[in-house]
Amino acid sequence: MAINVITISGNVGKDAVLRVTPNGKHIANFSIPAKSGFGDNEKTSWLNCKMFGAMAEKLSASVVKGAKVTVSGEFLVEEWTRNDGTQAQTPTILVRDIDLPPRGSQAQESSPAQPAQRRQQAQPRPAQESPPMDFDDDIPF
Repeated sequence: MAINVITISGNVGKDAVLRVTPNGKHIANFSIPAKSGFGDNEKTSWLNCKMFGAMAEKLSASVVKGAKVTVSGEFLVEEWTRNDGTQAQTPTILVRDIDLPPRGSQAQESSPAQPAQRRQQAQPRPAQESPPMDFDDDIPF
């Protein structure tokens, strides 16, 4: 059995394009860069991402150029024919899950300390602290 799941984070290259098929199904396309290599050998490849159905219809307006997103889904290589008759391939992710920035924060990134502070404040404190454990009695020799 093989599992085909890819997860990638990056800034959206351009606004998602939403289209509707003749059957009434919604499809949204956008792209995310994937970098590989180091220094002078660094290379950027663009991965096409496709969302379908209600996900495409509801979320495509939030997938805008520059937005930081994390997508997970099935990886495949789409084959197609160019106008000149030559064959081409496009690396594609069929999006099953997407994490978007909160509304209104796409243009401005919050500092990393702020979300951590909010998380810490949201966690309830224990009613009382337990005393430190004394492990001296557990040593068998």
